Amino acid sequence: MALSEKLNINPDKVPNLKLGLHVAQVVLALTVFILEIVVFRADKSKINGNNGWPFGLCFLSIPAWVYLALAPRYERTRRAANPNVMLVVDSIFAIFWLSAFASQAAYNTANSCGTACAVSKAVVGIAFFETLAWVFSTLISAFTLRYYQQNGDLPGYERIGNTQNIDPDKAAFSMAPHDEEAYAPINMDDHHDDGHDDGHELHQNRPYDSDSYGSRPIYEAETSYQPHHTSSPAPHENPFDNTYRTHGSTSPHPSPFADPYAAPSGGSHIYAPPAADDYDDGRPVQFPSANYDRTLH
Repeated sequence: MALSEKLNINPDKVPNLKLGLHVAQVVLALTVFILEIVVFRADKSKINGNNGWPFGLCFLSIPAWVYLALAPRYERTRRAANPNVMLVVDSIFAIFWLSAFASQAAYNTANSCGTACAVSKAVVGIAFFETLAWVFSTLISAFTLRYYQQNGDLPGYERIGNTQNIDPDKAAFSMAPHDEEAYAPINMDDHHDDGHDDGHELHQNRPYDSDSYGSRPIYEAETSYQPHHTSSPAPHENPFDNTYRTHGSTSPHPSPFADPYAAPSGGSHIYAPPAADDYDDGRPVQFPSANYDRTLH
């Protein structure tokens, strides 16, 4: 009897089942990591190898999770996903977490947890389920190895990302026809054979003919800037001059030596920044008023 019949596992469900087990292991290990920090900070609790080993194993398991969960799922990394190696890695970390479970239990037996014994007991329980999850993933890796020896490929992993793409025009709820006329060319020629269209096409053939729009080009008539005063602008005025002018100004070119902060009509001056000579280097530094006596203790 084949191993797949003994374990009653569908080969196509192996990738998602293995990924779910590793995700559960990550969540349980993260919980162990947080609870161990609580134990470390508790009063009268000791930090030794018994509770340090489960804490460090949370970090040591990260490379194993990356390899076991991600390597066989991608085509470029599938060559590194050897089923023999995956079985060995799962078995080793199942033994590691079993030792971490026993180590934390010995920590509680030695009464080294201080005031955090309840939290330390919770670490023991979570480490037990973590060990159980690694045992299940080891069984899945054993099934993967057996399937590889019988079929020459990994169960379910070879079909990830190779599903047949469905044409959106052929989808179940698509409004496009599902017969041989689905990809019939659409007649895009919507021109009418009347006199108005002929005249429009005549203008399109001469887009730069100024006679068809009058004596003045249309872009000049529509985009020319009209000043507020009635006098026409100087013929040689620079259109890109950004200098601010009042409505009553008659000089198209202001003097380049004029004060830029002076009001146009001789009124109050616009604010000007202080000159560099007004800064006194000998004056002591003055901090803004605040409550500087408040400190963190």
